[in-house]
Amino acid sequence: MNARITPVDTPLEVACELCGRLGVTREAWAEWNVAEQAWVLSHLFDFAFCHHCHRPTRPVERPVSDTGPVAKGAV
Repeated sequence: MNARITPVDTPLEVACELCGRLGVTREAWAEWNVAEQAWVLSHLFDFAFCHHCHRPTRPVERPVSDTGPVAKGAV
């Protein structure tokens, strides 16, 4: 599995299912790619954690808000 960023028609942000804030991370494995000379994600696991409410969570994708933290560049 190669986890790559793919373009979307509507930009998305990922929020915590429990508190609704941004700052959610996921566990993943990365492998060194000799040809690209970069770390490339090889596995993305289900576990997610919210760094605002400090609990395991489920990431929720939603359209980016023009006034939301992601649009302003702060996470």
